[in-house]
Amino acid sequence: MAVFLSIQRKLVLEILAVVAICMMSPVWGWERIDRIKECGHQCSPGLYCKSKASLDVFQRPQSFESQPFQSVNISTVMKCKKERDCLLYLNVNGTLQLDENIRAVEICSLTLSTLRRQCRTVRFKKTESMKLHGQQVHVQYNCFEVGIAQQILVMLKTIPNGNRQTMEYHVQAGKLDYSVDQKEKLVSVHVSEFLDDNDYHLRLCHKWHSCESTGAYVLIKKEDPVKKVTLPYSKLVPCLCIEGWSSIPDSSRIQLCPFKKNTEELWSGITYNPVSQELVWELACPIEVRVSLCWTTEHINSCTDLPNSSQIVQNKIKYVGIDSHPRLCVKFTTKSGSWIRCPFANGYFPVWNMKVVLTPDHYQVIITSMMDVVVSLTLCNRTAHSICHPLGKNRVLIHVDKSNPVTANLTRGMCQSNICIQGRRVDVKYAIPVQTCELQCSLIVSHSNDGGTFVWMVTLSFAILIVVVVAALVGHVTLTEKKYGFKRQSESSTFKTKCRLPTSAKSVPSLLCR
Repeated sequence: MAVFLSIQRKLVLEILAVVAICMMSPVWGWERIDRIKECGHQCSPGLYCKSKASLDVFQRPQSFESQPFQSVNISTVMKCKKERDCLLYLNVNGTLQLDENIRAVEICSLTLSTLRRQCRTVRFKKTESMKLHGQQVHVQYNCFEVGIAQQILVMLKTIPNGNRQTMEYHVQAGKLDYSVDQKEKLVSVHVSEFLDDNDYHLRLCHKWHSCESTGAYVLIKKEDPVKKVTLPYSKLVPCLCIEGWSSIPDSSRIQLCPFKKNTEELWSGITYNPVSQELVWELACPIEVRVSLCWTTEHINSCTDLPNSSQIVQNKIKYVGIDSHPRLCVKFTTKSGSWIRCPFANGYFPVWNMKVVLTPDHYQVIITSMMDVVVSLTLCNRTAHSICHPLGKNRVLIHVDKSNPVTANLTRGMCQSNICIQGRRVDVKYAIPVQTCELQCSLIVSHSNDGGTFVWMVTLSFAILIVVVVAALVGHVTLTEKKYGFKRQSESSTFKTKCRLPTSAKSVPSLLCR
């Protein structure tokens, strides 16, 4: 008993090492399951052989095996006592070059799920093997009983020199062929080459740690003449699999996952609730992904991240407090790359809008909104399409309601292409900046609901800039007069600048200069 347990423990420890070598010569793929009337051994014509059971142990394979066989073919065959009373067997067929050092071939199979070991030794008659010295012969054995979808290690070894060859085989029983109707969102599955005396189960599932059912399931009865069914799906995501198994108790399951490259499907399904202002996205497949909010510009094909919006998704992600703007997007980042989806780009209008109207005397900025919002207005210096640095610390908070638009009048002088008016909602957590550029002028903001007016200066730097320009011009005129000895008189020879704090906007930290 102790010897038996020792052998079992040794066998378990050797499994991992055997698998590593087996992966060098895998045998996969679907093939037709042939039916046989009898099972046993067979050798090349003219080579007499007989077989008997043997008790061998899978030994640790070498890092490089000698590959004594020119070819090894492994397949699944079926033997039936009656029309529907059938069993599956492993058919092993090896070809090698016979010499005086080869007296027999040992063939073994090891089922990884159950550790069941089956070995058979096929011996050659010495006198006949000498006649075939140097010639290629084949040895076949097809009586190793196996189960559906089992993983098998197969070893062939020459005796007495002990050269061996090991490979891996997956037992096939139940071939799945499929087609997809993307318009109707249906997967059609045809099942063939399975044990006819049992019912067959088919379903769609999402493969996580296990394969979780999508709800699409069909049972094919053994009496059904047509073994073809249709299964509905919602999205062809990478982890969507077709799973089939026989009604045999403890039957292994066959999985076919043909949509692994459909990563684009993962980034759909973003939902938004305009009442609660919540944006939600749920992970459909097991993948490590970082999600963040970003905003695009009209001039470049990139997306600038919104601060404090990046999260690693475990199952579902939710953003509460969203300003649903057409340029607000969601960025998905994995080890393979990044994908950007803009859920408000089509069919959604911004909650609020800031536009410019040109009048004979000035520019007029009009801020409208479909709901009550609070907008922060600032001046900024745009150094890139998505980067605008605030000028000073001044900002104005404007309350806008859907029935009362706000207007802002701007003079048309001294505008620079890199100075912008930037607005952003501050009553929500996630909002993108909206910029109006090339309109850097004195600004008057008015509310039409109470007739009151408050004014504020865009920034003190504009007043200083005016003073500098005036001083430079006066200096230039003075030097010119002294150089040429005459004095020019005109109304424009004197420049006056007056700045005052507006009485109607004492709370606004800015100046009006004129």
